[in-house]
Amino acid sequence: MHFAANPGNQLLRMQVYEHLRRELKSERLKPGHFVRINQLTAELGISRTPLRDALLQLQAEGFVTFLPQRGILINALSSEDIKNIYEVMGGLDSRGLLSVFDRIGAEEISRMKAINEEMVLRVKSRAFHEYFDLNTEFHNVYLNLSENPLLLNQLNILRQRLFDFGTKGDWVKKVQVLNYEEHLKLIELIETGQAQAAVNFMRDVHCVVNW
Repeated sequence: MHFAANPGNQLLRMQVYEHLRRELKSERLKPGHFVRINQLTAELGISRTPLRDALLQLQAEGFVTFLPQRGILINALSSEDIKNIYEVMGGLDSRGLLSVFDRIGAEEISRMKAINEEMVLRVKSRAFHEYFDLNTEFHNVYLNLSENPLLLNQLNILRQRLFDFGTKGDWVKKVQVLNYEEHLKLIELIETGQAQAAVNFMRDVHCVVNW
C-alpha cells in the first residue's frame, strides 16, 4: 500500500481508513480475527496516530472493536446484528423515500428496473459483492435525490456493514430470493404514486428479517 507523499494528517487518516475498508471487504482482514496496531504500522510503514484514528472511526461505525490487552477485533455479524441493522435501515430508507417521493420520475424508475434485472444476472454468476453493490445502487437511485447527507451517510455505513461482511452467510440466498419481487413491488408503488404504501412497504416488509 502506497500513501501520498507527505500528506496532511487528515488526508493520511482517510487514506488509511479507505485501505482498511478495502482489506475488510476483501476479507484479508477476516471477521472474528484480531489485529494489532504495532503489526499494522509496520506493514503499512506509517505512525500509530493516523492508524489509530482510522481504527477508531471503524469502531464508531461498528466494523471493529478495541479490546484491551488483546488487540482490535474484526467484528462478525450475528443473526441479531443483521436483524437490528435491517430494522434501522428500514426506518432511515423509508424516511428518505418519503422525502424525495415527488421527485422520483420516469428516468429513476427506468433505472431501478434495469438495475433489478442486472441483479438477477449477478445471482446466476454468483458475483455476490457485485450483486450487493447493485442492490445499494438500486436504493441510491432515489436516495441520492435526498438533501440529508447525515441520513445518506448512516445508510451507507449500515449497508456496507451488512453486505461487505455478510456475503458468505446462508441469509444471503434468502435475501436474493426476496429482493427481485420486492423491488418490483416497490417500483410499482412508486410508479402508481402510492407514497405512503411505498414507505410502509419499505419499512415493514422489505427491511424486515422474517426468514
